[in-house]
Amino acid sequence: MIIIQRLYIKEFLKVLIVLGLGISGVFSIIGLIDKIDDFMPYNPSFSLLMQYTVLSIPRYTHYLLPMAILLSSLFIFSQAIKRREIVAIKAASGKMKSLLMPFVVLGVILTLSAFALGEIIVPATSKRLHSIKNKITKKEKGLTFKEGTLYMRGKDGSVVRISLYLPDKNISKGISIFKFDGEGLRERIDAETGEWKNNAWKLKDVTLYDIAKGQITTIKETTYPAIESPKIFQEDMWKVEEMTMMELMKYLRRLNEAGFKNIKLTVDIGSRLSYPLINLFMLLLGISLSLGGNFAEQRLLKVISSQKMKEGAFGSGIIAAGLGLLISLIYWFGYSLFLSLGYAGTIPPLVAPWVVPIIFAGVSVYLYNQIPE
Repeated sequence: MIIIQRLYIKEFLKVLIVLGLGISGVFSIIGLIDKIDDFMPYNPSFSLLMQYTVLSIPRYTHYLLPMAILLSSLFIFSQAIKRREIVAIKAASGKMKSLLMPFVVLGVILTLSAFALGEIIVPATSKRLHSIKNKITKKEKGLTFKEGTLYMRGKDGSVVRISLYLPDKNISKGISIFKFDGEGLRERIDAETGEWKNNAWKLKDVTLYDIAKGQITTIKETTYPAIESPKIFQEDMWKVEEMTMMELMKYLRRLNEAGFKNIKLTVDIGSRLSYPLINLFMLLLGISLSLGGNFAEQRLLKVISSQKMKEGAFGSGIIAAGLGLLISLIYWFGYSLFLSLGYAGTIPPLVAPWVVPIIFAGVSVYLYNQIPE
């Protein structure tokens, strides 16, 4: 790697770290301010509030990384154009594609890092955030959720296990209720299904095991009021961002085996793969928009050197930031739109997360190939 390549990569990474962590930090502080009215009645310690803020950073970094990469690449190479470095490289018979090859490799590394961030760090910190939120609000953890299975404490002190819970339908499958007394397990209630109706759980195809008397009774339907309402225990359930892709896929498989199709979950799994890929193409897009052709280069130089932009680096930085924000907004709007269409079933859920990334990939690769040698 030649000196100029190392210099550009070093400057790019410095700007990327400052932008990525800086913007993520600002968003995490805004997130805390949004929650502060809910937290202050419990007089939380400063330490817990800081932990909540810091642990929010990885999630925002994951979402904002494509924008930070685009802004950084636009800024670095617009500065190179302003200083006539690109002209000097071409005059010395330098090959632009060879010069930029380390950035392509860096884009692949950033994409893999983004995937690892979304699969390892974000789920772990999101679970920790959930725990800190419960600690701040002094809410005891009364529920465990994993891959669709729920374990909770009933209002009467019983232990409730729900083998598969469908939050969208408020339906439970495979319910087991264990009641204890001073001598141990006293009674067990098994139900094939349960449905939340009229502020109570309606259990169907119920089997009652009276351990003390040694009796087994079956009934078609009964109401069991000791299980919390879905509105209460859904707050403690894992969210999508708290689950790894493997956990999401296992949950989806269990839903499919039970005969329930969850379109939203299918779209979310696809987005776990499609979203990190955009980091590579945002990097290529930023490079291409800065270096792609004489016309683009001349226009950029003309604007940067205009009378209103006599501040040099400051002026070109403003242009790069504005262009990067505009492209990022277009991407996020389009990506969110197609995810919503996938959630609604308007377009196939397997296709929805890939439409906008594929479009951006095509545009960025095309523009990158147009960079003149």
